[in-house]
Amino acid sequence: MAYQKPIHYFMRPEDSCSLHLDNFTEENTIVEYFDSKDDIDLAKFAEIVKTKPNCNQKHFIVYKGDEHRAVDTDNVKNTYIFSSDLEYWVVSKLAAETETIDTLIEEGKRFEAMLAKHVPQPGFKLRDANGEVIPDGKGFSLQILGDPEEVLDEEDEEDTDGLPMEERLYDNKDWLAAFSDSIQANGYPLCALLDNGDIFESETIDDIVYLKHEGGYLYFDIDGETNDIFIGKTVPTKEQRVQIHYDDDGDIYLTVLGGGNYVTCDWIKCSFGAVGIYGSATPMKLRIHM
Repeated sequence: MAYQKPIHYFMRPEDSCSLHLDNFTEENTIVEYFDSKDDIDLAKFAEIVKTKPNCNQKHFIVYKGDEHRAVDTDNVKNTYIFSSDLEYWVVSKLAAETETIDTLIEEGKRFEAMLAKHVPQPGFKLRDANGEVIPDGKGFSLQILGDPEEVLDEEDEEDTDGLPMEERLYDNKDWLAAFSDSIQANGYPLCALLDNGDIFESETIDDIVYLKHEGGYLYFDIDGETNDIFIGKTVPTKEQRVQIHYDDDGDIYLTVLGGGNYVTCDWIKCSFGAVGIYGSATPMKLRIHM
């Protein structure tokens, strides 16, 4: 990844507790405080940013209470107000300099619409891309979707290579797997692999669907030093829970409980990726294969 200059935050001292200093995204920020009694002077903030060549000088963020505002340094009237659920996404986009305020607004509308649908519903059932209910204990694979040509098509179901489907399913595609070689006190992390995935299943407890692998539960290690998803032996607490959300096409996303902060894949090598909350611009989209 190319070097990205940090994004400049302006915030009140009393809001500093909202920063997550162990979060990957917020490590790439510069924080400057302004007096709570002062009015928010965007033009003044823009001039401050322009004097700091070591930070991103195209945009900055003003953080006040529950309001986050991304601002164009050259035109402070051009702003984008966003929710905390989109913070990682916005900061990573600005740091990568791939978006303008206008494109953020349009993309943000789409993400906000997705988040609005991500309210846990009673009677939730895990389903494959065809809408078929997957019973608890039934094994399935989770493909990480990329470009359309990488997605497993119906024509791939044909045994055109003369090999059984189960031997060809993983070829040239990205899959979720368990990094069981990295066993830690809190379990072992979830990962992404090229050409090789693991079998997962679900378990429903008190109307809540949990994803599992070989008897262990997928969960967020909220007390750890990373933002990875782990596989552990105990049922996750509410704060640790991995939530499943459906896209309109039947594929799924994973988030923290409540629908914010999408799970993404950080490809450390061309054939191995870490899976968790990393502030990536692109949420990880998954397709269930029975």
